[in-house]
Amino acid sequence: MPDDTDAEGVIRALDKVGVDFSIAKSALIDFLGNAEFTPYPAMSGALLNLLNSRGLKRPVFIDVIVFNYEHSPGEPSPRRVEDVDIGILQAAVLEGFNERYAQQESAFSGLLKPLDVPQPPVPPVQTLAMTAEGTVSVQGGVTLVDTDNPRVEVTAKLITVNSEAAHAMVPQELHRENNGWRFTNGDVRLSVSNGEADAGLRPVRAGSLSDDALAWPTVDGTFSGATGAEVRLQSRIRVGYRPVDVKLLVEGPKGFAANSAAQGRIALDPEVLLVPVEVARFFSDAIPVSNISMTGQMALWDQVPIINETTNFRSIDGGTGELRLAERKWDVWPVPDVHGLYTHLGWESPDSIWGRAKVRFRLVNYIDVKTDNVHAAPVAGDGTDDRRLRENNDALSAHPQHISDKRVVKVIFMHRIAPPEAEQVGQALIGNGCVGIAAGASNGADIAHEIGHLITGSQTHTDPQKQPDNVMNHPGPGTTITDEQVGQAREWAKNFADFWAH
Repeated sequence: MPDDTDAEGVIRALDKVGVDFSIAKSALIDFLGNAEFTPYPAMSGALLNLLNSRGLKRPVFIDVIVFNYEHSPGEPSPRRVEDVDIGILQAAVLEGFNERYAQQESAFSGLLKPLDVPQPPVPPVQTLAMTAEGTVSVQGGVTLVDTDNPRVEVTAKLITVNSEAAHAMVPQELHRENNGWRFTNGDVRLSVSNGEADAGLRPVRAGSLSDDALAWPTVDGTFSGATGAEVRLQSRIRVGYRPVDVKLLVEGPKGFAANSAAQGRIALDPEVLLVPVEVARFFSDAIPVSNISMTGQMALWDQVPIINETTNFRSIDGGTGELRLAERKWDVWPVPDVHGLYTHLGWESPDSIWGRAKVRFRLVNYIDVKTDNVHAAPVAGDGTDDRRLRENNDALSAHPQHISDKRVVKVIFMHRIAPPEAEQVGQALIGNGCVGIAAGASNGADIAHEIGHLITGSQTHTDPQKQPDNVMNHPGPGTTITDEQVGQAREWAKNFADFWAH
């Protein structure tokens, strides 16, 4: 057995004997490193001892095994390998196997690989059953995409599953209407793991969207396991240069069901240059700038869907503890238009415009900064037009949450960035790598336009007569860029490569 401090080694060893996991990998690593308060280290050691000579013929989730073991009579929770009851452990594995594959195996021995019989090689991870938006190529089993926030689609076949509450086999049923959906007798999601980092409640530097990305049907309709219906599911995730493992997980009432588990590996194409963005909202008690929020900014920069807690719940049977249904509704589901432009809160996302140069933007930090009224909305006669913005930039640079060890693009939202008599709704502070945006006057390509000033290193504009839809026009920036601007954007974006270095 690997050293018990080597969680990654334990996970690899378990995988070789047919024990995988359905919880977040980051959580499993934490559990395996905590022998005092969790049974995972002891149970992992016992499983490796038990299965070392003959692995399982089909994988069983370790978190399900641990759950079954701890909910056996007497509620044991071992902390040492020698405290693990092998009989209870075998029964926990058997129960997890039968739940996952809808089988009726009665003996633990029936789960093991045959003795002295050559086993077929494990097939490589396939990406054919799963499609990702913006796919450029598939190399070494990894799907490379040209966007850091692709929509992922995968097909699942619904089945009937056992329900103790109903005393019968019941069909999984999935219904979607507009932005809402319900999964009866189960639930479904995409597991996203093994990337550069996992995003939590706030954005992180290079993370995927989350450990579990909600998956929902691509079209309206009702689909039932009673007829073995196949349903196309979709989700949105965030990817970086290191491949993430993406796997469809389908539940039944008492754990994971035997639905086909399509999986793939997805990464950002190395040709795409990813630019880190730090957003700060400057507000006061009187001027809350309430239309700017972390969830809204993730939706703007990274097309992350927004779901309200009140429209996201799971119903559990009080008697058996079985999952009866999961019901959800998106507040925002990002969808680009027919021209590939994606708009949120009135702004076209910078990805939509500068993405044509294979330059993408990743929100890596969000900070709320409470200030006074004049720094949330400069007043008439308040000095030079950009004085308050520059002072806010200085305050942001000194903020303890500011990313100071790596270069980032700073985006400051205020109610106004200049006095009322000034025309600006946006301003670029070129030497500071910062743009200011008036949150009270959202308008099309303004954010992409101000970033364009950082890209070109100039406050000059293009001629609307010669280039009527160029992003650098003033007033009224458009949504196109020239070949020259493509080259400028790519050279500028290379300055941020160090942010993603490991």
